[in-house]
Amino acid sequence: MAETVLGMHHIGITVPDIEEGIAFFKKVFGAVEVFHTGPFDVDDAFMKGKLGAAPNSRIKDLVFLRCGNGTSVELFEYEGEDKKAPQKRSSEVGGSHICFEVEDVFASAKRLKEMGVEMLDGPNVVDAGPLEGFKWVYFRAPWGQILEIASFDKLGYEKTSPHRLWRAKQ
Repeated sequence: MAETVLGMHHIGITVPDIEEGIAFFKKVFGAVEVFHTGPFDVDDAFMKGKLGAAPNSRIKDLVFLRCGNGTSVELFEYEGEDKKAPQKRSSEVGGSHICFEVEDVFASAKRLKEMGVEMLDGPNVVDAGPLEGFKWVYFRAPWGQILEIASFDKLGYEKTSPHRLWRAKQ
């Protein structure tokens, strides 16, 4: 491999209302706003060629949010698209979810339920196999995006990995 991969920087999510998205991530995850751009002054060719978006759409607003010590969340609000289009299911091509690691998935799930967040079944605990000890639950953002909170002791990080040691020092 010619280049060094430093890690994941951010995950972009298109939301129907950016203020609602900001408020949700601040309330649920204690997100901190890193920067906010406002509208972009670009043309159809930029939207299609550089972003793969509909040529007649426009970025109404963009915000970067820091959620804990990991990857940032970038929220976009576009104009010119159907804001009521349903989210893809997890099983559909292009469907996705974002997982946030928490110390205690049970305590976090209880807090989210008390806040009125739509939770799917769980929290769940895997009791055998390569995922043994993994604790997780899916839930929905107000616009339908599937999100997850999870607690785990392995799954990619050993207790002594630089990632865990760095987080422990924060």
